[in-house]
Amino acid sequence: DRAVIDGFGDMPTRDITRLLVAVGFSSPPSWIKPYAVLSGGEKFRCDLARALAAGVAETAPVVAFDEFTSVVDRNVARVGSAAVARAIRRGQVRVRFVAISCHYDIARWLEPDWVLDMARGVIDANLDRRRLRRPPVRLELFRCHHAAWQLFASHHYLSGSLSRSARCFLATWEDMPVGFCATLPVIGRRDHWRITRLVTLPDYQGIGIGMQLAEAVAELHAAAGHRLNVTASHPGLLMHCRRSPRWRTARVLRTGSRRSGAYRPNYFGSPGRAVVSFEFVGGSQPSAGQEEVLD
Repeated sequence: DRAVIDGFGDMPTRDITRLLVAVGFSSPPSWIKPYAVLSGGEKFRCDLARALAAGVAETAPVVAFDEFTSVVDRNVARVGSAAVARAIRRGQVRVRFVAISCHYDIARWLEPDWVLDMARGVIDANLDRRRLRRPPVRLELFRCHHAAWQLFASHHYLSGSLSRSARCFLATWEDMPVGFCATLPVIGRRDHWRITRLVTLPDYQGIGIGMQLAEAVAELHAAAGHRLNVTASHPGLLMHCRRSPRWRTARVLRTGSRRSGAYRPNYFGSPGRAVVSFEFVGGSQPSAGQEEVLD
């Protein structure tokens, strides 16, 4: 069975990455797994990305997805619907998408321009400001024990290790853990910290939970008088930080940073891997009606 990333034929890797991130399938370790070993939610996201791939080769094609969300649990259905709607409305994917489903619970999460209800035989047009609006995703943030990382470690795109001295934070949605963030002090810089781990569980990727968590943690550090950086190569994080006024580009390291194990055991930097470092500068954030809310 071929790896997920090989299932897109001769499409350029950059376009494949953009599609996978757009539908919330944002875990690079899973991109090299065989399709058959993926979870139901991951297979759903992968199928979505393959369907939306038509938008790379054509100009605004119509993509009809039958049995939309029928084979996944309802949390995955809601988040997956919001992810594909978000990607299309932001222009990340250039298609006209038609979701064919027997489930009514996804309507507000998909935010369709119109709904054809076959049970009633009517078309509900919800154009422009009358379009159905997605409910806000309200998260709760907690300081947590290092042991909470075990739930998230296998989903990190580089390493499952975590420094024992890290400050750890857990985000929950409807009492379910969905995201994890850990920070460490920057070596040799007073009151300067960095995000060392940031993971959203696969079923909840694609609607901005990870960056909302990162910014909430950054605000806690800012309130304590700390500067905070994040250095990464993950395409979703880079896309957000470049677009957001709440982050500024601090450094671009095209060949990565040197190994720093001489100063701290098990700290390896990013040798040979292009990364970008961003510093949190704060400022306003989107309203609850536009993006997720972190309580």
